Amino acid sequence: MNRTGVCIAAFAALIAASAFAADMPVKAPMAAPASVYNWTGWFVGVNAGASMGNAKTNFDGSPVFTTSNNGPGAVQMTPGFGFSDTSAPSGFIGGGQIGYNWQYSPLIVVGLEADFQGALEKSDASNLINNVFLVVPGTSGCESCTATTSYTTQIDWFGTVRARLGYVWGNGEVMSYITGGLAYGRVKINGTNTVNIGSVLAATNSCDCAFAFSESQTIGASHVNTGWVLGYGTEGHLPLMPGNWTWKVESLYMDLGHLNATSVATGSSCAVSLSLGASLCAVNGGQVTTNTHFTDWILRGGLNYRF
Repeated sequence: MNRTGVCIAAFAALIAASAFAADMPVKAPMAAPASVYNWTGWFVGVNAGASMGNAKTNFDGSPVFTTSNNGPGAVQMTPGFGFSDTSAPSGFIGGGQIGYNWQYSPLIVVGLEADFQGALEKSDASNLINNVFLVVPGTSGCESCTATTSYTTQIDWFGTVRARLGYVWGNGEVMSYITGGLAYGRVKINGTNTVNIGSVLAATNSCDCAFAFSESQTIGASHVNTGWVLGYGTEGHLPLMPGNWTWKVESLYMDLGHLNATSVATGSSCAVSLSLGASLCAVNGGQVTTNTHFTDWILRGGLNYRF
């Protein structure tokens, strides 16, 4: 075969191959893989909710002594007292948070979060002891004799610094987590304790051997305490909002430790019995010490913006 024949045969073969390729089915282009939500990065946000506190206070009151300058009933006293009482400083809370997440694996997220909360947590309580025992020689009893303790417990503000360990589920845009770490906050107690001795019954009709008195002590203390916090929550992506927003709901239990207070005398009065003929009457003692343990249960929701 000459050169012209070879060229003709090659050209025919090329046309046949092109026609065969044109008859083959053509595959559709592959779709791009769906994007996977990634939790890694910084975030800031706001939150609001309710805080239900518990403040258990132990009260310890010392005896109250009264003295006059003369007379058979010159010295009388009420013994000390001790009791425990529980109040519930609860109310609205609101604040903000900042933190960082690191997606360790497709299912595990670890992170760190700090938050600060303003709180309107306050509770008033009162404890009344009727018929306070009075030790006075020559008397048979005491009428209108009471000790009244009225006080208020508060949590003004608090904050936490917590680690978070999350599990990613669903389509990868929802994470449930456990969290715990350091808690701190300002706690307060304020109140008064008043001992009133009204009418004292004489042992005999001819002897009035006691005198009435009133003694008040003011209780007050405020301190920034540190403690611990534990809780759990769920956070999820908000696809309908512009930007990278997430919602969250969480519950926390917080322990802010103990607050001690010692009362200060603020007023006393003494009415001397005429039969004593006394011209001077003094009231001493009655100091009250308290120890209050503050705990708090928190339920709140919030929004985060992820960078």
